[in-house]
Amino acid sequence: MHIVILGPAYPLRGGLANFDQRLARQFMAEGHQVTIYTYSLQYPGFLFPGTSQYSDEPAPKDLDIKVVINSMSPLNWRKVGQELKKRRPDLIVVRYWIPYMGPARAIY
Repeated sequence: MHIVILGPAYPLRGGLANFDQRLARQFMAEGHQVTIYTYSLQYPGFLFPGTSQYSDEPAPKDLDIKVVINSMSPLNWRKVGQELKKRRPDLIVVRYWIPYMGPARAIY
């Protein structure tokens, strides 16, 4: 089965990104093909509560992560949605944690 996870992942840091990456690895361990679609821009820097949204760690080599979702651009959501439509995954796991992120998740 081809599974797509829409949510935070590398280069973003934090618990949600770590969770999505672990979820992807578990699906892979069960024999599934997994692609994570994450943010090129999660939200403007002035809204971020910490010092940086981005990880200092090297990129995980075992995961297929596409850094393509711009949460502030409806034109981008449509573009990503069209890409997902063409790829035709068997399952899309949508993860968001605040209402601000909801509209960007309606991309497909």
